[in-house]
This record gives sequence, C-alpha cells and structure tokens, in this order.
Amino acid sequence: MGLIHVGRIVRAIGLKGFVGVGGSEGGLAQASRVVLRRAGVDQQRQVLEARPQGKLWALQLEGTSDRTAAEGLVGWEVLAEREALGDAGEGSHYWADLEGLPVVTVGGEVVGTVTGLYETGAVDVLVVTGPRGESLIPLAPYTEVDLAARRIVVDPPEGLLGGPGGEAEE
Repeated sequence: MGLIHVGRIVRAIGLKGFVGVGGSEGGLAQASRVVLRRAGVDQQRQVLEARPQGKLWALQLEGTSDRTAAEGLVGWEVLAEREALGDAGEGSHYWADLEGLPVVTVGGEVVGTVTGLYETGAVDVLVVTGPRGESLIPLAPYTEVDLAARRIVVDPPEGLLGGPGGEAEE
C-alpha cells in the first residue's frame, strides 16, 4: 500500500476550517484518511467531510476547525492510499497511475516513458524521458491516456517534440 499524490492545499474555504485541495478532480470523496506532507514532515489526518467545490475539493480535516488553522495548511501536499481512492473520474487520472507509462505518437513513434508530472494550475504537464532526452507534454486535448492498454498516445502539434508534426528533425 503506497501513498500517492492527490493534490495540494491551495487555500482556506469559509470559516469552519475547510481547506481547498487543487489538482485532484476525483477520489477524495472516498478517502477517510489523508497524509499531509511538507518539507519532509508528514501528518496523518482523518477526513471529516469532502465535497467538490468548483475546481477544488473542499475538505474538513480532523484538528482543523477554523479558518486560521486551515490557512496554516496552505501549501501542504495531500497524499492518500491508492486503494482508498477508487476511480479518479471521467477524464481524470491519478499521477501515480501515469508514472512509468510509455508514451507514443499516433504514428507509433516512441516518445519515452512518463518519469514525472508538473501541476501548473491549468493543465498538468507530463515529464517524458526517452530517446530525445526529456520532453514536457501537456495533458491536453491531443493527449489520450489509455490505462487499459497501459500507454499514453499523443498527437503533438507542430514543434512540440522537435520538428514539424512532432517528428524529430534530422
């Protein structure tokens, strides 16, 4: 049972100690416990309530009963046991499910393997390491994640992976 990244606390919500977790579109409704991590320090917290709120998840955590306490958690990473989360939801993915997946173009060219991800606030970005070195590929409309086939297929716009149509320049 491993902990996986499910988001980051980005703000306090309301006056009763709710925190807003960004970067997690699904799954937190099922989590009964989370781990908060910052600068190598972990805190286990029971989830008292979880609900979607716009693009965030609003969580009320054990030991956080007012806005001041919630503001003190801004910036902490939120992790949970993968088994406790269930499905991420339509069009959403847990980072842990993407790491290690091979990435290929629609033409079948190997781009590499997902070795990391960046949370940008708008569109998450895959870090892909392959024959060309490291590429940054946005999880955008031209990226298809196929968890059943255990791969990611990209139809990159011109220049994203090098030359025209994403092909490497010779």
